[in-house]
Amino acid sequence: KSGIKAWLVEDKSLPIIALKFSFKGAGSIHDGIEKQGLAQLLSNTMDEGAGDIKSQEFQKILSDNSITLNFSAGRDNFGGQLKTLSRHKDIAFNLLKLSLTQPRFDEEPLERMRQANLARIRSSMGDPDWITARLMNDKAFEGRPYALNSGGTLESLPKITAKDLQSHVTNWLTQDRLMIGVMGDINKDDLVKLLDDVFGSLPPKGSTDNLSSFEIQNTGKIYLYPQEIPQTIISLALPSIDVHDPDYYALQVMNYIFGAGGFGSRLMEEIREKRGLTYGIYSDTTNLDYTDFFTINTSTKNNSVKQVLDIIISETDTIKTQKVSQEDLSNSKSYLIGSLPMSLTSTDKISSILLSLQLNNRPINYLDTYATNINTVTNEDILRVAKRIFNPEKMISVLVGKPEHIENTIKIETLPNVQ
Repeated sequence: KSGIKAWLVEDKSLPIIALKFSFKGAGSIHDGIEKQGLAQLLSNTMDEGAGDIKSQEFQKILSDNSITLNFSAGRDNFGGQLKTLSRHKDIAFNLLKLSLTQPRFDEEPLERMRQANLARIRSSMGDPDWITARLMNDKAFEGRPYALNSGGTLESLPKITAKDLQSHVTNWLTQDRLMIGVMGDINKDDLVKLLDDVFGSLPPKGSTDNLSSFEIQNTGKIYLYPQEIPQTIISLALPSIDVHDPDYYALQVMNYIFGAGGFGSRLMEEIREKRGLTYGIYSDTTNLDYTDFFTINTSTKNNSVKQVLDIIISETDTIKTQKVSQEDLSNSKSYLIGSLPMSLTSTDKISSILLSLQLNNRPINYLDTYATNINTVTNEDILRVAKRIFNPEKMISVLVGKPEHIENTIKIETLPNVQ
């Protein structure tokens, strides 16, 4: 009756219900520079008491009834999950409703979570991998909300108030942004009643944004954050394509062959297996609401950084100029198709898939057509998509360590959006 839509897979084999939900576009992109970490802190505190139930009692009810209820904040979206035995569904869904409609944000749990986040930041400041990711976000997304620190800064977290958290709930956790996936021991009629009860009183519409799509920034540049460590952390990024691009499936196959296939990938073969220059090297694709990018991440001894970078560039040249073998093509397709059922092995995973399909605006028969779409990828398709992605002039590089023989670097003295 409230107009809410949900995707449901009904399954009576186990007395469990798993619900995943997300408010699309309600994530940390709206934190603002002065309140970085707001969405993260909100996700930490929404299950710390609601309505007339204080934090400890709220957590006790969850524990006593074996109910899982938590929230999560991403760059784009804000959501959560509820998992319960079907006989406790009324209790579980009522707690979810209270969390969404009457969160308490009491001083003690709010301050406890704030301090936990501050401790996490202080600890992370000594982690070269975290530093690399922080710098890549800052430079690749410079001038955009994605560049801000979604986990908050030492200065911003103390500024966030209960009023700020409630304002985000009111403005962004609204029905027009809501997407839901449910799996388990519940039928359509019962679910309809529960969804209307839980989400029906949320504001129909909230704030709007004026964000626009963009390609990653500072391409062609090499940033260096010097650290006295024996290895240099290497992170590379290139503009990529979105999930609805005709070349999307070719990109998945190409990526597996190039660097996502573990010990079967070309990067691992050339850089670890043949030369022993790293413990691991991987490539990946990331699709956000407003940008898409392709990443390569590894680490190596300081005196072999240039050699590793040269090999990476050489491999990008090879895969965009020479057809991959039929064996590589067949193996990558077999893995991608064969691994899909592994994402459907639990109520949690299936509810996550149902939600992910909606967030990516996929048709309801996406899983039925996935194998066909992967199998139709050809050698020529891989050449084409590799040429689209692998342009060295559009690559941004971030190095953390003390690399040798690397020229034309831009040195970074202070970590941005941390203090």
